[in-house]
Order: sequence, then structure tokens, then C-alpha cells
Amino acid sequence: MKKALCLFAFILLAACTEELPVEIPATILPKEKMADVLVDVHIIEATMNLNVMSPASVGIPSNISASIDVLKKHQVTKPQYDSSFVFYTQHPKLLSDVYEKVLNELSKLQAKVANDK
Repeated sequence: MKKALCLFAFILLAACTEELPVEIPATILPKEKMADVLVDVHIIEATMNLNVMSPASVGIPSNISASIDVLKKHQVTKPQYDSSFVFYTQHPKLLSDVYEKVLNELSKLQAKVANDK
């Protein structure tokens, strides 16, 4: 019984502890820049998956180099993007913050397209 009480106390303590803020290293893209890159990445993926329009019609080459062009547009190297992506996936709270920005921007773009029709 004593072991069960200690285990319960440990779980309760672990659940109640506050998560320490994570500092983003200088080699990692800031949240805002990462969100900007991901917005373009998701637009490319959606365009290609839906085949609603050709990627070229939105200014994106239709071959695999499209992702490289996005990185060039944002002046980000592939290793920098990859390490940033890994960092954010290892820190779910920060990734959530990034995707909140991505979703807000995509919603704005969607509203703009709907208003332009």
C-alpha cells in the first residue's frame, strides 16, 4: 500500500510541475520565420495534392525543387530547416505556437481568396 501511495504522489507531483520555458538556440529558425516557411510548404502541398491548379500557376515549379525554392525565398538552408523542424517536433509546446501562427496565416489567405471571388 505504501508503494502505491508513493507512486500516486510521484504521478501527482509530476503532473503538477510547471514546464520550464525552452530557449530556442540561435541556429534554429525563430517561431515566426518557421511559421512563414511552413505556410508556403503547406500551400505547395495542398496545391499539388488537390490538383486544383498547377503549381506553376501560383508561381511554384511543378517538380521536386519546389521545396528548395521555398527555402530560397525565405533565405533558409535545407540543413537549417531540417534541424529547426526536428527541434520544434521535440518541443510540442513550441510547435503548437508555430502552428497557431501557420493556421492564422492560412485562414487569412483563405478569406482573401474567398473575398476575391
